[in-house]
Amino acid sequence: MTIRFTDSPVIDNHCHTLDPQKAILDPASLAREFYHGMKDLPQRGVHPWRWEASEALRQHIPNLGVVQTMIFQLSKLLGCAPELDAVAAARNSHTTQSFSAYAKLLYQDAGIVGTVLDSSLPPDDPLLDLIPGKVMRLFQMSTTIQQLLKNATSYRELLHSYQNSLDHAVHQHGFIGVKAHVAEEVGFDVEPITFTEDQFAIAKAGDVKAYKKLYLAIFIETLHQCQELQIPMHLHTGITGGLWNGAITNADPFRIVPLLRQPEFIQTRVVLLHGAYPWIQHASMVAHALPHVWVDLSWTTPWSALRLVESWRDAIGVMPLSKLMIGSGGHGTPEIAWLSAKTTKIALQHVLEDNMTLGLLDSKQAEQIGQMILHDNAARLYDLK
Repeated sequence: MTIRFTDSPVIDNHCHTLDPQKAILDPASLAREFYHGMKDLPQRGVHPWRWEASEALRQHIPNLGVVQTMIFQLSKLLGCAPELDAVAAARNSHTTQSFSAYAKLLYQDAGIVGTVLDSSLPPDDPLLDLIPGKVMRLFQMSTTIQQLLKNATSYRELLHSYQNSLDHAVHQHGFIGVKAHVAEEVGFDVEPITFTEDQFAIAKAGDVKAYKKLYLAIFIETLHQCQELQIPMHLHTGITGGLWNGAITNADPFRIVPLLRQPEFIQTRVVLLHGAYPWIQHASMVAHALPHVWVDLSWTTPWSALRLVESWRDAIGVMPLSKLMIGSGGHGTPEIAWLSAKTTKIALQHVLEDNMTLGLLDSKQAEQIGQMILHDNAARLYDLK
């Protein structure tokens, strides 16, 4: 029996803002939106993310599996040839008229009705209106600490200002969670610490080790505050989004289990973002073992497009399917969120139908599981009416 999720609504559990400056993209730039590796022509005094790509790298980027998938899927929607030049021209013909209308076209086609947004934009920024559907905001822990640290004269003052900012964001502006980068800033192999005022002065002066301790101390406090505010903590997991200076294994969610399993944190709901790619099975096992841990597969979808079926098989392996969500990690252009929803529906249909064929699920169960992952789990987590 065949199941279909084509018309199913989707809540994208992790996405970034759209950028109107990317309304018009040449073919190479459209492809580069799906590239998260390092550029290969560093220039003195230029930040690594601004490096230019050599001609050789420019030839490789369009051959990413996710780019090839985007080309084919977008050509079907826009009615053009499945070639990068053709889809770039077709999408530009739409965005020239209205970038906002083009975004709505894609979101409606994919069924995206809600987005959990990771952004430092102020609550009333007009750029937020570019994202179609319901937009739910995440409070950015790292950005807030860096902003408040500039004027803080003590750790006590910094922590007080930080906690007030989080409380204000939730109660006055409706923010629904916190986003933290513990893996990159500190590493997941951590435990609660006592932070002193002497260490604060050193951290503010720019000492890396002292800042890590500062970040960890505020993270621990935030886990407690999330309980009080009844909002989840979102953790970047896996090596998605490029590499950083720390050890790669710092982002394996197995490493943070000793902290999260402590009784004082059991009431704090935690979302492991990106399915901990490539440690998807690890994320699934953590969500199986810890009742307060959820998982989304943002970035994994759509970046692992040509093996998306295998990624979803790993995700549904052992964890409660009521704690698994779709996400995109989209940014800049609406094609990323759109492609994530489109390809996830294809992958879920394939995976769940395989389980039906094996006699492990019936069609009603399979349809219910798909709807939960695409929409209902996130709606329940954020108490959407």
